[in-house]
Order: sequence, then structure tokens, then C-alpha cells
Amino acid sequence: MSGSFRIRHACAAAILAAARLCSPGLAAAQDDLGEFWTFMSEEARVLTVASATPESVFDSVSNVTVIDRAMIERYNFASVSEALQTVPGLAVLRTYLMHNIPTVRGALQEHYANKVLVMIDNVPMWHAVTGEGDLDRVGIDAVERIEVLLGPASVLYGSNALTGAVNIVLRKAPKGQRLGIFTGGLASGAGGYAGRGDVSRTGGLYSGGEGKYSYMVSADSRQEAQPAVLLRDENGAENSVREYFGARTFNFSGTSGASTLLLNAARSDQNYLGNTLTLASGALFNETREAALASFSHNFAPDWGSLTYTATYDWQRRNVPRDASDNIRSDIVGSRFVNSLGARVNLPAGLYLETGAAQEYRYAQRYLNYYSNTGVNQWDNSLSDRLNRESSLHAQLGLESGSWKLLAGSRYTNDGHSGDNLSSRASAIYMVDERNSLKALFSQSFRSPTPFEQYFLPSPVTVVGNPGLKPERTESYELAYLASRGNFFAHLTAYHAKYKDSIFRDLGDFTRDGVSYSNVNYYSNAPLYHAEGVELRLRYSGRHAHAFLSFDRLRGSRHDEADIPAPGAFGLPGDSSWNFKYSPHYNLSGGLAADAGRFFAASNFNVFGPGRSLRGAIPAQFWADASLGYRNGGARHTLAVKNLTDGVVEIPEYVRLRVVETLPLYTGRRLEYTFSYRF
Repeated sequence: MSGSFRIRHACAAAILAAARLCSPGLAAAQDDLGEFWTFMSEEARVLTVASATPESVFDSVSNVTVIDRAMIERYNFASVSEALQTVPGLAVLRTYLMHNIPTVRGALQEHYANKVLVMIDNVPMWHAVTGEGDLDRVGIDAVERIEVLLGPASVLYGSNALTGAVNIVLRKAPKGQRLGIFTGGLASGAGGYAGRGDVSRTGGLYSGGEGKYSYMVSADSRQEAQPAVLLRDENGAENSVREYFGARTFNFSGTSGASTLLLNAARSDQNYLGNTLTLASGALFNETREAALASFSHNFAPDWGSLTYTATYDWQRRNVPRDASDNIRSDIVGSRFVNSLGARVNLPAGLYLETGAAQEYRYAQRYLNYYSNTGVNQWDNSLSDRLNRESSLHAQLGLESGSWKLLAGSRYTNDGHSGDNLSSRASAIYMVDERNSLKALFSQSFRSPTPFEQYFLPSPVTVVGNPGLKPERTESYELAYLASRGNFFAHLTAYHAKYKDSIFRDLGDFTRDGVSYSNVNYYSNAPLYHAEGVELRLRYSGRHAHAFLSFDRLRGSRHDEADIPAPGAFGLPGDSSWNFKYSPHYNLSGGLAADAGRFFAASNFNVFGPGRSLRGAIPAQFWADASLGYRNGGARHTLAVKNLTDGVVEIPEYVRLRVVETLPLYTGRRLEYTFSYRF
């Protein structure tokens, strides 16, 4: 209680200080405005995650946070996931089966779900069978900025933007210039400052163009091997294991006149703790994820506004082990094809209309179990060859008049399996002046169940699909205040969110199609529950110093509480489970960076407040990183220490609800040297 008390009082003092600094009665000179817009360069009118028309964070019709290229380099973030840990209201978690899962405002999602939509240059990407997005489709060296929309976003993007959206914007050379970058890195993968060394990063990027033509091409590889940790699996076996993750990506973005082509290809390999695996030997089996995306868009320029057509094809594959010998594996393949048309019509008196239509085909191509030693099929799940079509129409009416910006709109969606849905939003933004804005936001969202959640019929039994699932729904009410003065920036948000029919894994007895399953995980809809929270982001940027502080606090109801029976032969007691049981009471992150001549240094930290696992309590978790570097011309050398305290950062295992209570998010110290050359 005392630590939480001190944190709340420190944040209250920071808010009061920001309020004094941002008094609208203090007029700014023109040169101060120039300094302000330089400082806020990433918040200039380039953001597109919340609207088809570029906005700034001050007048965006949603609640948007940005991590720009300067911040990525300043704090030496090694991945998109690492950068996102600094955003208040967003945490990157993991489950028993998957790493790097984005989670907004404590609304947990598992490894087969997508409550947070992940996009590249505003193009959504997610697995058509199991539904999850992938933060590792783009390497950090190819990222210009990361735009984070907190809150429901179905009016913009339809299904799968239930609690928010992350837009990864690719790095490109300024118009008429060229940009080339090479990056390489080495890391001590076994923990500490010595020992085993791994190649942690390699990559290159080149961008250029003249006149109406521009292009960007990048390729990179990242490897991360955690130091060993003692882990007990679901069969009761306990041993020292060494988790790992690696990703390779390719990106191309080209523009010719009003046409744009985006290509993305990625492969990642990660350890798979599995569902029937034994860790008695300390062995970990590999899961492979592969993906390919192509998107073409053309922007027409009629006299009345703008008209954009987009066609996207997204293919994804997962290959996972299914038994203790790694002989039986599952091959899961899905694809999506989307046609969309969006228009903006400029009307008199500051009014405008944004409207559009989309047609999406989702094809569950394969869910096949096979013997890896012979290639012979063992069993083909009923998920294979399932096609679903989703159609939608949306319209938003906006007004820009003086200090006010108003917007209201809805999206109607017809899903072939889930039926009709109507989601709406309304935003009111008042610009006190160019440095201060107030926002009142209302938004609704939905997520259709995936084929896996509805129809999966496993053998042997792990989780049972439920054809009777309803779509998940949520709505939120938000108040936000954004202000800046000089080199200071503050963003404060308070929200109330409701969650209806959330899809989760229950544990117990379940009957489907006349077949009874005993003590199994199965998908179910939760009753209505709600949460309230506050989010604060403070930032300072000077000529030679930069600092940030992010804090969020939420309080969730337990109206979705469900009894969980004891897991059979292991002799552990039963308990009850609800979404916010596993969410920490607060999250806190901060950082400080400075440079002197050619030298630069930075440190940042993260705190997950105390929380609970299924049967026990989890204390507050803390980790910090630090880096020191030297630059000379286009060359940049950085030496970083990840997880300075060398501790094990644990989070609850909230999905399978069996024996494993906690999972390691980070397991030890890691030393990394990175070299980059810009030409």
C-alpha cells in the first residue's frame, strides 16, 4: 500500500506541475511554436491510425500515442514489442504457447485471439484460422514510428480491433532524398556479461526515389535466447529450460503517382511449451510462424474530396508440435482477401463525410495433424476448407469549426457465421489553443469468433470449440487532456469500459454435438463486466536530454467470475477465475536519455504492479535496461544491458488454468552490442 500511495502522489504532483505549465493564458511567441513543433515532430499531422485524413495527437478523433524513430534510437529498443511496453494502457504479455501478445487496458487475450489489431502502414494482418496478430512482422530497424490507438476501433477496421489497434509505419527517406542503413548486433545469450555469444541482429534498409516515384526495401533478422530458468510443466516435470525467439522479415513499399504497393514476408521461430509435452529432459520444441502479405491501393483525387481503393491478400501459417516426441505436428494455414473502398467528401461549412465499404473472404485452408518423421497425415480437423465472408459499410460525419472538431459514425457488418453487427463512435475535441486540447470519446467494437474458437475438435483433447459462441462486444467512454509547453508534454486519460460476451477458455465438463468431455478447456462467453482506469504520459525533450514517464491504473469488476475445478491427478485445489484477476494493479515505465558530443546514454525501466495467478499472489515485477553509445558520422555503436537486475520477471498463466501458475517474461541479464551505419 505504501508504494502504491507514493506512486499515486508522485503522479498527482506531476499532473499539477503539467497543468501549471500548460495554462492557456500564457501566450506563445512564434519562435516558441517552431520549437514546439520540432519537439512534437512525431505528433505533426501524419498520424493515420484513427482517421483516413492525417491528424496530430492533439486533434485526433481517438486516443492515440506515438513512439517515433527518435525515441526508438534514443532508448535502443530492440523490437516493436519492447517499444510498446512504454505505452500507458498497453502491455506485451505471453501465454503458455506464445510470446509477444499485445494487451490493451487489461483486457486479456490468449494465443488464439486478436483483441488488438496489428497493422503495417494501415493494412491489417492476422491469421484467418486462429485470429492472432503478429508484432514481429516488422523488424525495429525498418520502423519509422508506431501509432497506438487505445479503445474500440471497429468503426474504422471492423472485427479484430476490439480494444485497440497498433499501426507499424515503415521507415522511408524524405522526399527527393536517399536513405541507406545497415545494422548488426551481438549478444550474450546465456545471461551475465560473458559466456555464450549470439548474433542478435542483422539487417539492411534502402529507400529513395524521385518525382512521383519512391520505394523502400528492408530485410532483417533478430534472435533472442533467454538465460535458463527452472520451469515445471503441466505433466509435473521440472527442469532447467532455455526459451528462445527469432524472426526474419522482408518489407517493400513503393509509390508511383497515386498508387502504392506494400509487400511483407516474415518467419519466426519460438519455443513451444505445448499441451502434452514433457520437459523432463529440458528440451523445448519449435513452433514456426510464416506469413506473406501483398496490398495495393490507388488514391483518386476527385474535386469533391478523395477516393481510395485497396486490395489486400494476407497468408499465414503456423506449424506446432503436438506430442512429447515432436513426431505429431499441426500445420495451420489460413488466408484473407480484402477489397475496400473509402471516400471523403468535403461539404460546406466545415462539414465532411467519410464513408466506405469492404468485402473480406477468410479461408481456413488447413488444420492438419501429421507425423513429422514420415509425413503421413494423422488427422484432419474439421476446420479445413472453411470459407467465411464478411461485408461491411461505414459512414462518419465530421465537423471542423474554429476550436471544435466533432465526429460521429457507425459501421454495419454482416458476418457469414456471426450475423449482423452495428458499432458506433462519437468524438468531440476542443482545441483550447495549439498546445492544449480536451477530448470526449465514445466508441464501440466487436470481434467475431474465429473458426478455431467455434469448430476446433481436438484429438487428443486440449480445447473444444463452441459453435454457439456469440461475438465479443465492448464500449468505452473516455475523457482526455493533452497539453504541451516549451519542451514538456502531458497526456492524461480517464476511461470506463464495458465488456460483453468476451470469449475465454473455461475449464470443466462440456458437451458438444452429443459428445461429453470431462475436465477440458472449452470456449465460452463471459457475462458483462466492466473496468475504470486512468492513463498518464509525461515527456520532456531538450537539446541534450530526454525523459518520459508512463503510468496506468485500472480497477476491474469480477462479474465474469467462473469456478475452476481442481486439475485432476495433480492434487491442486480448484479456484475461481475472472479477467482482471490476472491484470496488475498498475503499470509504470520511465526513461532518461542524454548526449554529450558524440557520446550518448539512456536508461529505461518497467514495473508491473502486484497481481494474482490462479491460486496465488504475484508481487510487483521490475526490470530496467541501460545503454551507452558513440556515434561518428554515419556510424553508431551501442552497448546495452537488458534486464539490469538479472531477475526473473514473472506473469500469470491465465489461459490454460491447470498446473502452471506463472510464466517467465524475462529470465536474466543480457549484454548486447549493436552497430549501425547510415549512408
